Amino acid sequence: MNVVVDTNIVFSALLSPKGAISDLLFNSAGILDFYSPTFLLEELENHHQKLLNLSRFSEEDLSYLKRMVLKKIELIDLALVSDSIWKAAMDMTNPIDEFDAPFVALSLALESTLWTGDKKLLMGLRQQEVDWVLNTANLKEIRDKH
Repeated sequence: MNVVVDTNIVFSALLSPKGAISDLLFNSAGILDFYSPTFLLEELENHHQKLLNLSRFSEEDLSYLKRMVLKKIELIDLALVSDSIWKAAMDMTNPIDEFDAPFVALSLALESTLWTGDKKLLMGLRQQEVDWVLNTANLKEIRDKH
């Protein structure tokens, strides 16, 4: 099953390397394939200091953990996404948060599930009757069935 991972999922994995999100990322091979737009790298860079402060990891440990998490996620250049898909993603996310558009666009382009911990995004998309957005508990249930 293809799953697009949004930024808050990666942040959670970095802040809690022994938590449920990390478990899903590191122990779902053959069941779940993870993707994210290359935009994720910018987000990680922009919030690097915040991640360092919150995690209390050393610079070296945080960098190592980022590499390990990113090895589990295939990054895709959003230049490959068509204009019509971008428009649909923008239309879907404008009432919620336009910064989520890259993740929604990639989900639409790959016809995949979107994994988010963002309750506002989850509820906003579900109000639009989107059935391909999941939270961690939903995804864990799917993984554990296999």
